[in-house]
Amino acid sequence: MAKLQGTLLETDVLVVGGGAGGMIAALGAKRQGPQGTKVAIADSWMIGRTGHTAFSNAWMIVAHPDDDIDGITREIVAGNDGIADQLLVRESLKNSFERIGDFEAIGMKFPRDADGKHTRRPTRGLDLARVMCPDGGGLEFCWRLRLALVEHGVSLLDRLFVTGLLGGASGRIVGATAIHTRTGAFYVIQARATIVATNAITFRSGFVRDITGTGTLLAHRAGATLRNAEFSYVRPGTPKFYFEGITFAIQEGARFTNSKGEAFMRAYEPEWADEADVPRIARAMAAEKMKGNDPLYLDMSPIPEDIREHFIHSKVKWMDNFFRKLGSEANTDMFGKTPYYALNQMTKMAIATGPDCRSDVPGLLAAGLAQAGCANHFAGFHIGLGIGNGWISGRSAVEDLESLPAPKLNLTEIDALHEDALRPVKPAAKEESDRILRDLQGIMFAYDIGILKHADRLQAACRKVERLSEEFGGTAAPHVHELVRLKETEAMLLAARFILGASLYRTESRLSHFREDFTVRDDAHWLAWVDIASGCGADAPRFRKTPIPTPLFPVPESAVRPNRLKQRAAALGGV
Repeated sequence: MAKLQGTLLETDVLVVGGGAGGMIAALGAKRQGPQGTKVAIADSWMIGRTGHTAFSNAWMIVAHPDDDIDGITREIVAGNDGIADQLLVRESLKNSFERIGDFEAIGMKFPRDADGKHTRRPTRGLDLARVMCPDGGGLEFCWRLRLALVEHGVSLLDRLFVTGLLGGASGRIVGATAIHTRTGAFYVIQARATIVATNAITFRSGFVRDITGTGTLLAHRAGATLRNAEFSYVRPGTPKFYFEGITFAIQEGARFTNSKGEAFMRAYEPEWADEADVPRIARAMAAEKMKGNDPLYLDMSPIPEDIREHFIHSKVKWMDNFFRKLGSEANTDMFGKTPYYALNQMTKMAIATGPDCRSDVPGLLAAGLAQAGCANHFAGFHIGLGIGNGWISGRSAVEDLESLPAPKLNLTEIDALHEDALRPVKPAAKEESDRILRDLQGIMFAYDIGILKHADRLQAACRKVERLSEEFGGTAAPHVHELVRLKETEAMLLAARFILGASLYRTESRLSHFREDFTVRDDAHWLAWVDIASGCGADAPRFRKTPIPTPLFPVPESAVRPNRLKQRAAALGGV
């Protein structure tokens, strides 16, 4: 009888990814499943100390019972230019207040006013939606979730890097294989349902550089469809110091300016100006650079003296410590003109699912930013939707347990995954992952590739990535840490091909996808998802259009100017 490679772990529901979306998926499966349901969560780092939420203020869009939930849904869909799952967005909003109750029950605290109501404020690009954040920010939020998982009996599998999803012998996903990121030990995790919640591919950009989103590519390799690769989270970035709160700084008077001292945003966004959503700010910044009007700045000098202290003390602990180290430099530089540039932080490519978060592969679900519910999340809706789809995916996973037969492992498949995972380890090898990644970053971060796109430049970038992929083919790893880096870089190279291919395929401009050769949004032909079909590799990805259903309302032509901006303009004597 053949021997199983590695250590076998068994569970009912496996969650891959230990950020907020993954932890809520695990908690949702445990809370909504029958008593005795076994749930495990694995992450390559420490669960509760990874993902975007832990390194943010944890601002989240929350709809109170007396809010206009249909109106908020409508404006989020409008702000996505229609590239959104209307039913999933609405259910996430509808259940958001109940989730806050769950969070408060496990010890989180949210600011309240004198009347006992949650303290909320507007967010960029939206009118009706309101955001709030917990005391202690993202680190406290995620740590409370981790403690809740322990209390509910969820198995925490820290430092397990998932290297493959198991197709088993029954045509569905039956778990995953993984390696320990310190010892290199090989694990087989058998599960009846698997939820991928590994965030999105980032090319190691922004302030959370170790979020690499490999789970989405593993899902595709296992047969799942991916979508939204042509869209990115593009935003203003700075070489000086990052702070959480640009949205609120702009609400208090900050403005983006060019080298001539001109506040340029209204020329590109007449209705929204500097309060436009960040993809449109990034596009304007890239256009200003193309005109030769760089360097660009965020001018925070108009912010009143009496509220400046708010911006140099963050609820993000690591960020607060950073500002303390800067000392007077933060005070002087931040409230002058700080250099900024257009940053392509991460792709919005994720796993295609229905509103129930089930993929097109039996036994495989998705949550967090690994689920393609929206192509643009706004400030607060990255986490808001991650909470919503995390809870929904956990519920769907335990619903499936009743109908799914017991998983059967395929030892031949496990042997192949074991070989694929550990074959690159060669003690005499040279570390090459960082060099290859820097070359890839040079391609994908270029403002005229990742933000302002044109067919000629995209095709040239495709050829560069192909050559880099060929060069990568012969690399090996001298130790386990480099092995994980190589696996992540391999996923990034594949993602780059998908991103560039999907960007060529969509011949219009929409959201963060700005084509200089197709400048107009074209609903007649492109109110559709661009899906990357399963069963294709890097050399021949197959793209297809999938019409977007509109079960709640037709997609508005554009987001309207918020009433609050109209009122502010009137008060200032503007239009």
